[in-house]
Amino acid sequence: MRSSTSRLGVFHCTLTGAVVLGLFFLLCWFGVAIADIPASRRMVGFFTTQELQSPSSIATGLGWAVLFGAVLGGLIALCFNTLGLILRQAKPR
Repeated sequence: MRSSTSRLGVFHCTLTGAVVLGLFFLLCWFGVAIADIPASRRMVGFFTTQELQSPSSIATGLGWAVLFGAVLGGLIALCFNTLGLILRQAKPR
């Protein structure tokens, strides 16, 4: 009998996490630059301590967001695959 869950590709999830969090950071940065949205300001401030409207804050914050997203994506895939393996072994036959 085949398992109902498959394995996640760690590289694929790492790359996906990096792209998604990078794009989300840019979206929040534009939210700060255009409308000064408080939630966006907090999100951008999470990844950079520089002046939020400065160009260097984009580069620094985007770099940290991409790195953080990559780590999260990789951890999600590793945890998913490990839990799947544990649950398959614990399943009664």
